[in-house]
Amino acid sequence: MSSNSTPSGLKKFENGFIRISGNRLLLTLCDTFVLVAATTMIAGFGIMIPNVIVDPMNGLIFGKQGLQLGRLISGSWATWQQSGFEHGLQIVANLIALVSNGILNFFRFASSSNFQLESLNQIL
Repeated sequence: MSSNSTPSGLKKFENGFIRISGNRLLLTLCDTFVLVAATTMIAGFGIMIPNVIVDPMNGLIFGKQGLQLGRLISGSWATWQQSGFEHGLQIVANLIALVSNGILNFFRFASSSNFQLESLNQIL
C-alpha cells in the first residue's frame, strides 16, 4: 500500500477503535461500573444470606417454608425456637445484615453529589 492511498476499512476501524478505547471518560465509566457493580453484588449476597439461608424461622434451609432442617435437628418447631443453635443463627444473620447495610450506606454516601474527599478526611 502506498503512502498516498486512503486507508482500508479495517484500518479505519482500528483507528476509530483506538480513539474510543483511549477515551478517558469511557475508561472512567467502565471503572465506575465495575466498582459499583461488584460492591452491589457483594452487598446483595450479604443481604440474601441472612434473610434467605441463615434465617432460622423463614429461611430456605432451616425455616418452615424450606428444607425444615430446624425441625429435623430439634424434633419439633417449639424446641427449635428455644434452642441455642436457633439463637446463634439469628445473631449471625443480624451481624451479616448490619455489615451489608453498612457497606451499602457507605457507597450511597460516597456516591452522593455533595461528597468530597476532604469531608471524608475531616470525618476520619
